[in-house]
Amino acid sequence: MNISELLFIASMITLIVGFVGVVMIIVLGVMDLLHIHLRVYVNRKKYIRNVIILLVAGGLLSTAYLMMK
Repeated sequence: MNISELLFIASMITLIVGFVGVVMIIVLGVMDLLHIHLRVYVNRKKYIRNVIILLVAGGLLSTAYLMMK
């Protein structure tokens, strides 16, 4: 495995986790609209910030991968 393959794998993992986070944000929003409450507290600001960080990091890693190709 060379460095470009590792960059590709890391970028895909971070992008997939980021998009799963976006889906979870949408699900939490729909649950709020339907007045369904979880028993656990979710800090939305921190969660959204972490998802944005994951998406930006995945984008930067995939850009680095494409620049190396």
